[in-house]
Amino acid sequence: MKDWMDLLYVMDFVSIGILITAISINSLSQIEAWIKAYMINSWLLSLLIFFVAVKNPEHHLYVASTLTFASKGVLLPFFLKSIVKQMKNVQVVETYLSTSLSLIISGIIIAIVYVSLGKGIFVTGFSSFVLKISVAVILIGLFIMITRRSAIAQILGLLFMENGVFLAGFSLTFGMPSIVELGVVFDLLMIVIIMGVFMVQIKQKFSSDAADMDQLTNLKG
Repeated sequence: MKDWMDLLYVMDFVSIGILITAISINSLSQIEAWIKAYMINSWLLSLLIFFVAVKNPEHHLYVASTLTFASKGVLLPFFLKSIVKQMKNVQVVETYLSTSLSLIISGIIIAIVYVSLGKGIFVTGFSSFVLKISVAVILIGLFIMITRRSAIAQILGLLFMENGVFLAGFSLTFGMPSIVELGVVFDLLMIVIIMGVFMVQIKQKFSSDAADMDQLTNLKG
């Protein structure tokens, strides 16, 4: 029992790291730094799933941990870096809000989540604390998608949201069947690849900044 409680504390600590990496992108201006933050976020998510698998030995949990590390922690960052290299002029992430205001709003989001889920919530998984963090990560990812002009930054916001959803699923149910997890990973890979191809093609055809959503809006005839 004591070992289980100690492991819970470790998982809570790892989940805090997941939240910090999500918040940190509000203070980062370089898109490559965003990609690194997402990569670290995914590594921590994979590590947390591994800890769950250690305490609750099931084959699909080890599969989920490995898939998360390989796809979210290695493949997706690799594809995103390839897209950034081809776009060349999307190194800086432009935002509609200042860095300080973005961090303040992120803090308000976290406070609202903790107050809203503070009482009266029943969790059948391993940690209500991790559930709160997962919801906060989802909302921060949504906030990123709304306030960033760069299409790549919005893709990263979507990926952070997906990590939050993944984390929420594990905190409530100890994970999903392996076939479902594999399907989600495949969908994410396809989304990133297709979006990357579209942005590169738009830039080549129209000589426009395909990473800027305002520029894309002006292309509409």
